Amino acid sequence: MPTLGWAQTIISPFDIETNFKVNKFSCQYASPSNDIIVIESENGEAILPIKNKKNVVIFAEGYLANTIVAFPDSTHIVKLSKSFYNLNEVVITDIHSRKSFTNTVLNISKISSQQIEQLGAVDLKDALSFQNNIRLSRDNAIGSAGLSLMGVSGDNVKLLIDGVPVIGRLFNQLDLEQFNLENMKQIEIIKGPMSVIYGSNALAGSINLITSNDGLKPRFNLNSNYESDGQYNISGTVSNRFENHFVTFSGGRMMFTGWSQTNDNRTFDWIPKEQYNARLQYNYRHDDAKINLRSEFIRSKLLDRGLPLLPYGERAIDQHYTNYRYDNSLSYENKIGESSIQLIARNNNFTRIKNKYLKDLITLEEQEVSGSSEQDTQTFNASLFRVIFGPDQNKSGGIETLFGLDANYEVGTGNRIKNNEQIQYDIALFGSAEKQFTSFLLMRAGLRYAYNSAFEAPLLYSLQTKLNLGNSQILKIAYGRGFRAPSLKELYLNFSDSRHEVFGNSSLTSESSHSFTGTYTKYAKRGSFESSTSLDVFYNGIQNKIELIVTGPIQAQYGNIGIFKSVGGGVSQNISYDNFKVNLSFNYMGIYNGGVDVSKNDFFFSPQLAINPRYSWSNMQTTFSFFVNHFGAVSRVFSDEDNSNLNIQEQDAYTMIDGTIHKIWGGKRLKTTIGVRNILSVVNVNANTTSVGAHTPSTSFISISPGRTYFMTIRYELFK
Repeated sequence: MPTLGWAQTIISPFDIETNFKVNKFSCQYASPSNDIIVIESENGEAILPIKNKKNVVIFAEGYLANTIVAFPDSTHIVKLSKSFYNLNEVVITDIHSRKSFTNTVLNISKISSQQIEQLGAVDLKDALSFQNNIRLSRDNAIGSAGLSLMGVSGDNVKLLIDGVPVIGRLFNQLDLEQFNLENMKQIEIIKGPMSVIYGSNALAGSINLITSNDGLKPRFNLNSNYESDGQYNISGTVSNRFENHFVTFSGGRMMFTGWSQTNDNRTFDWIPKEQYNARLQYNYRHDDAKINLRSEFIRSKLLDRGLPLLPYGERAIDQHYTNYRYDNSLSYENKIGESSIQLIARNNNFTRIKNKYLKDLITLEEQEVSGSSEQDTQTFNASLFRVIFGPDQNKSGGIETLFGLDANYEVGTGNRIKNNEQIQYDIALFGSAEKQFTSFLLMRAGLRYAYNSAFEAPLLYSLQTKLNLGNSQILKIAYGRGFRAPSLKELYLNFSDSRHEVFGNSSLTSESSHSFTGTYTKYAKRGSFESSTSLDVFYNGIQNKIELIVTGPIQAQYGNIGIFKSVGGGVSQNISYDNFKVNLSFNYMGIYNGGVDVSKNDFFFSPQLAINPRYSWSNMQTTFSFFVNHFGAVSRVFSDEDNSNLNIQEQDAYTMIDGTIHKIWGGKRLKTTIGVRNILSVVNVNANTTSVGAHTPSTSFISISPGRTYFMTIRYELFK
């Protein structure tokens, strides 16, 4: 093997469980000109002719890839973990040294780009619609989509893009339909407390959207989607690499014409929505230095048409809601000796403009309705600065440590904001330490101290443990304390339209939580058969939980309901055999709202069953998939019209089933997905109002879907 006269570095891989040498493997690293060099070995050792430290990736059949930092004239003993179903990639979300799914302390699952394509997903709502322990919700009035994770609402789930926290929430949740999946590599979901690392909005976990931003070849992609419920989408991506520079531009348009059960051409159950988005990314890499610049613009417009006015029906009141969202971020990573540093700066500006018009239905002329409250603009501007420093592990006794600083600043302005302007900020210091005590035990502990301008923040702490039980068995246990201060929207914003009125509450107190998760996983592999079986348990206890409490037919106000608890567990089974794969999961979860009825100490339990079988016809490059998600009955809190009593609304169970056919054509440049959503055509779900006080229960319906719809997605890639 030629050495080119350079220093020689020896790589020797071993099985992490048996400690046996892995004889056949390969090493990959970049040359000074950024060409990829591959060194193969069949005798358990590889000699690398390098003169500077390099990031080297070790590959071996049946094992997960492992990345190390190799030095000249040194010998590196590399531990490899066996590869199992859906576990052949490292975890991007783990801010400690990137590890495989089996080797991280985090309880994490992944949605690959292939799964996104097979589902025919256009936005984040579509991608999460069949994930276990996740329930989606929709605000029909403003057209936004939210979620809950392990029974905890989405305001306690941190959303990230390429590891950078997303800031600027609308009505305390991020609208999942605003996150287009164009140029998406994968989605990672962490279930469990993450408040120590990410602070507020991370009591239940985090979701990280990972984009494709480091390709070696130019890209030109076009995607289009049509759905029979009135959705029309088109998007595209252009990217290229210039030596160490990588530039990506993506954008698209989403159109929803509206849906109504009554076929009324003026009023809709789900109002029309038009959305444009554009994203520019710039990446620079040189040795250990990485720079990522990202800028995104989203414009969405909703049209709420009113009923014709009496007595002649010649005029109507229409309301236009235009949202502008500007999101800019800059991240920098580099090495300082053997230490590492990461800097993140992010700014988000969200503007919501409400215009009310009196429309002549004969001439179609529009006239603005007078009054400052009828023409309204609200603006929220949020900034984040984040520093993470990782000392040299070799000088820390084998303990991998991280220290960080978070600074957040938010300003809300508008006529519907108390005193026309409100400011809130917080500064936090946090640290995390991880130690591999033995091949059996890996532990991570963390602390976070924060100062909030309006609320006293407690000391947060977490402890996460991974136990390697042998025979391909892993046990992960995590505990953490969390904190969330009420947002400016919850405290001070009063919002109203023809469909509902939402009022802030300046008397709110902050939330604090204790969370626990435990996961046992058993992996098995024999020939082409692979499987993973997982048992999960979780507990979330939130003090002073903030809920949007319904106070009337269209009125709601934020309030603290006291003690909130979610507890549950489940089992999941993933099986892969040749061209057939199936994912099955069953979860049973209980919700306890202690502030609603203190005379009862009962949990409201609900099951969820998810099944996803798929078969790949290799010769035809076609995959047939079914997606089944059964949701048991759920409950939510609201109050009487006179605010005298809190009540529980119980929503009946229902089942969603989708079917898709995904086909790759010719040279893999063209991909199509056709399918049927909501095969059972579920439209309305019964919702029973159970009064805790003396008022009479009532019954209503909640619209959850336009019914059975048909869709087609076309993806074209010019370069392959």
